Amino acid sequence: MKLSDPRPEQTLSLDLDDGTGLRVARAQFQSETRFSWDIFDGYDRIRILTYSAGVSAIVRLLDEHGFSDFECVFGCETTLRALTDVMAFQQVAIGDARAAIKNLSDERHAFILGRVREGQARFRVLRKQIAHAKLYLLDNAESGRTRVLIGSANLSETAFGGLQSETLVCFDNDDAAWDHYLGMYQSIRDQASQEMPLPPERIEHAEIGLVEVPVLAPDDHATLIIDSADEQGSDGNVVHISVPHQIERIERMKAAVPPVVASLIPAPRNGRQQIPRDIRRRIVKESSRIHSVQTEEEADHRELSIDRDAKTVTFFREPFSLEADLDAAKNDAKLLVGFFGNYEGTFEGGMGVERLQRDYFILWSWLYFSPFMCDMRTLAGHQGDIFRYPSFAIVYGKPSCGKTSLIDTLVTSMFGRAYNVDKREFTKSRLRDIQHGYRRFPAVFDDIGRPAIRNHGEDVIKDEVPPLVSEYPCFVLSMNQELKAFTDQIVKRSLMIYTTTALPSYKESLRHELHLKIQEVRRGLSTNLYREYLRRTLDRLDDTPVPDDWLEFSSTTLSELIADLLGESPPKWCKPISWNDYAEKRHERVKAQVDHLLRPATRMKKEGNNPTGWILEDDKVIVIEQTDTFGRREFEWENVPSTLIDDNASVGGRTVLNRPELQEFLGRNLNRRQIGLLGRLLGRR
Repeated sequence: MKLSDPRPEQTLSLDLDDGTGLRVARAQFQSETRFSWDIFDGYDRIRILTYSAGVSAIVRLLDEHGFSDFECVFGCETTLRALTDVMAFQQVAIGDARAAIKNLSDERHAFILGRVREGQARFRVLRKQIAHAKLYLLDNAESGRTRVLIGSANLSETAFGGLQSETLVCFDNDDAAWDHYLGMYQSIRDQASQEMPLPPERIEHAEIGLVEVPVLAPDDHATLIIDSADEQGSDGNVVHISVPHQIERIERMKAAVPPVVASLIPAPRNGRQQIPRDIRRRIVKESSRIHSVQTEEEADHRELSIDRDAKTVTFFREPFSLEADLDAAKNDAKLLVGFFGNYEGTFEGGMGVERLQRDYFILWSWLYFSPFMCDMRTLAGHQGDIFRYPSFAIVYGKPSCGKTSLIDTLVTSMFGRAYNVDKREFTKSRLRDIQHGYRRFPAVFDDIGRPAIRNHGEDVIKDEVPPLVSEYPCFVLSMNQELKAFTDQIVKRSLMIYTTTALPSYKESLRHELHLKIQEVRRGLSTNLYREYLRRTLDRLDDTPVPDDWLEFSSTTLSELIADLLGESPPKWCKPISWNDYAEKRHERVKAQVDHLLRPATRMKKEGNNPTGWILEDDKVIVIEQTDTFGRREFEWENVPSTLIDDNASVGGRTVLNRPELQEFLGRNLNRRQIGLLGRLLGRR
């Protein structure tokens, strides 16, 4: 954003280096050391360019290091093409900074606010161009020492905490480097930013209103100009660069701009949007008339945070003691074992009650361990198999199989009551918000439909890049759906719990009796069993920071805990289980479907004998199906592991399968014909 200039613009030649864009710095390698926060010690002034996601680390610098002068410019990794983009980004950045300061203890809170009030700490926010550079400029006025840090590491707890592969390049007392990067920083600060309003009396509002964003400052008399044209790459295509979480939040803020305000903003002309002072004043006037009413979810501040080094837990920003009352924990164990025992003699059909209990115990082991899954996934993303650490659990099957009551009861045993998120909040942007805001607190969505998974959940589930926060939650979804609701890509990335064993719907008296028992269990539960589980888990993670088999780790911890509390061997369903034992069974449903599709009765000798069926052709299995008017086939092939299907040979109603892999998947040889009893008798004659 800039002031309007009456002078004619100069046309720059294509080969002129104006000092902007991607730069290449020549340097020599001397040494490398592991990052430590001590790198910021010994300096009295620091200037930073970073993204808005790292405000908690900024507060740490203010709180723990002795800077007498602190200045930070928040950048944005997306092009701001219109006034609504600028307003939305500034709302997100300022809201993050306020929230980080607000979350400090009272003493530290007052200290930071004092620094802001005295002008020793200043925050600025970009208002136009992209700033991808990460700069840290430190100097000491008395000794004259300088230090320049540049590189890939954004100022965040995640980047500096060793959970990501990042690099910083350090220039100590290098006058040329200091002059170059100080000039770069000052150019960005002076030409493209405005100071953020962080007065102490307004810190309590983590989310700011439109009237508070700097771009609408009433004392700015200039006409503001935003170059809103898309940036072009070298190939002529539009360049789009984004950090998913930050961009989702900015888009959400843009969508919340009231129509009456949006209508006042002039449309871009010739790639520019000009906003004179009178327009900004009208926008502020209209915005001040709108009273923001937060929904329960928008005002939701549920959080769970764990410091693994200090072995401390905070819940809703309050200490969550790990000193469990063992008598109360014993009662919790009795109640939960009794809860699982209620399935016996009441639930029928499907794969059986024993299998139901076993699968639900897997979910229990995952849910209790879920607050640690963000650490596992972040580290596994660099040195392991992230598929083995699912951040989504999907519990699905027929109605009345106890999905909702199970999840609500387990969450009650963790946090004192059930915490569900309204299923209307199951959108991409809201899921990103929850990843940022809930920290390690599991988000539970009940009765999610197939369209919601397809339109919103699949992209988030398949995203293997950790969010730009050090702590983020897992998600629990329950559905009344058959397996056809999930692709192979979702199945291999999620914990899938499927059951057809259910309470008979026609036994109303039994259902009511079971409901009363469940209510009694929940009323009697405390959180002491889970507190003791967390304590034991934190102790065991000292020896094994990243268990290769988290399921065996968690189920063993839980099984041993219940045995110790009850003083006897736990029930059969409550035995440790490995990830491989689980993973080999998660395709059982689709395996049964494929096995039925390829039953001997539907096999054809050659193609064309029947409108539907299957034939063997060398190392291929060809399945012939009829298609409807829109070319859709009856069988849901998207559920079948992709390695079994020859996509190049499959077309229309003709699906070609790789025979060796298929036979291994089914556990049988398709070449052997199954001969019935009558056939064998006839063959003997």
